[in-house]
Amino acid sequence: MTRKAFLSQLEQGLSGLRPETVREILADYEEYFNDALADGRDEAEVVAALGSPQKLARELRAQTHYKQWQEHRSFSNLSRVIASIAGLGVLNFILALPFMIYLIFLSVGYIVSVSFLFSGLVVVLAWGSHGLFGWPQLSDDGSGWYIGSHGDHGAQMAWRSDMEDHAGQVRIDDGLLKLEPDEGDRIELQTVQGDTLLISKKHDKLTVDASQPTTRQLAQIADGEVRINGGAIQALTLKESSGDVFTAKVDGERRLVRMNASSSTAEVKLEASAGKNSFAVKDGDSALEITDHKIALKDGMDHIQIEALPGLSIGMSALVVGLGLLAAGALGLLFSVWLTRLTWRALVAYVKYQIELVSGKTRDSAAA
Repeated sequence: MTRKAFLSQLEQGLSGLRPETVREILADYEEYFNDALADGRDEAEVVAALGSPQKLARELRAQTHYKQWQEHRSFSNLSRVIASIAGLGVLNFILALPFMIYLIFLSVGYIVSVSFLFSGLVVVLAWGSHGLFGWPQLSDDGSGWYIGSHGDHGAQMAWRSDMEDHAGQVRIDDGLLKLEPDEGDRIELQTVQGDTLLISKKHDKLTVDASQPTTRQLAQIADGEVRINGGAIQALTLKESSGDVFTAKVDGERRLVRMNASSSTAEVKLEASAGKNSFAVKDGDSALEITDHKIALKDGMDHIQIEALPGLSIGMSALVVGLGLLAAGALGLLFSVWLTRLTWRALVAYVKYQIELVSGKTRDSAAA
């Protein structure tokens, strides 16, 4: 092989490096050829001493990438060095395979740890949110019949009819329980004193009946609806002409303890009392049930059930699981970071050793 052919193949093997770096390497070997010829050595002898230009190019690429990594220590530069070393021979590539598999497992460790950490955080925040807002209950601002959290006016409870042209039949507005029955509907109200109010609508006329005159005076008819002070009512039952039924009851502290809404195909139940909280929704073959100790979801043939930890409620179980996920994620992340630092040090030592071997071979070939 001639000098020109050797340098041409060497230039091709160095493709991908920065042009100025390639020019510097070629200039060095041009000068090496000139010095060797000046000492009386034959051109073919010099080429033979240098060996394969492709192998020499791979060694020079590894050295160049190593210098770049020393100037700027980043993972991308280090990965180029590793790829260059792996390309030096089959043995180095085989040794690199277990390391690449190890890196994949380390990456999976990071992903799993972060997933655990994020999931635990979501569960704990959800538990905290539930602790702040609590089980749905009625407000104690004197109006009664409010569900859930308290804003400026409280969160209102309303029962809406299935009829599209009917806005709503049971609702709260400015502390008043407003009832707007449809034709043929019947509403039964139980007061705090135990008396009963019956409200119905026939032939487009609202009627209010009560066993006691003082109880009758609680209800006022205006603008096609019945208005009653919500604080005076303990229970309500609405029976629609369609067969749908809605019931609700509060305790002495104005907390919602039972609510039930049912139709021909669907049913919603809510119970909140001392030692027992449950919520159930049924729609045909589909059902959702939530209690203190389990969550069950059924949809046709599919059935999912989540049980609480032994001796704990669903809420406390969620907290324990959330804290466990947080702890596992944090420990996994710390362990992954520790392994990464250890791997980085071992990798740097391995790369340095390989480059020293390559540099020594290159110098020996040039000296020969």
